[in-house]
Amino acid sequence: MEQKNVCLDQVMAERRSHRMFQPGFPPKEAIKSIIHAGLLAPFAAAAVGNLNDYFRRFFVMKKDSRSMAATAPLVMEQVTIMIQGLEHEMEKDPVLRTKAVSFVRLLTRMKETGRVPGIGDCSAL
Repeated sequence: MEQKNVCLDQVMAERRSHRMFQPGFPPKEAIKSIIHAGLLAPFAAAAVGNLNDYFRRFFVMKKDSRSMAATAPLVMEQVTIMIQGLEHEMEKDPVLRTKAVSFVRLLTRMKETGRVPGIGDCSAL
């Protein structure tokens, strides 16, 4: 078990995000593998929610498809809602203000540019 923990620590320490995408839609098996990895990955909602709130949903959409075109405005609407909600809560909570100010700046840049990184950048999302 200790050896597995060392391996996991190494994988997490060496993990990097790359936003260099290849053209073309990935094979179905590659998509399944990516979704499987996503199901195994930790995420914040699991730490703060309860079993009734626990959910993960994965959607596969091709670049320039109707579903991708429909998704972008919905995501931007959610960005606006998140900004407003966080700003309201930050007014009441100075600790939250300190912790969330950079995230709100990021969301605000997304709103100003009308672009969410990753959406529409690759051949599939």
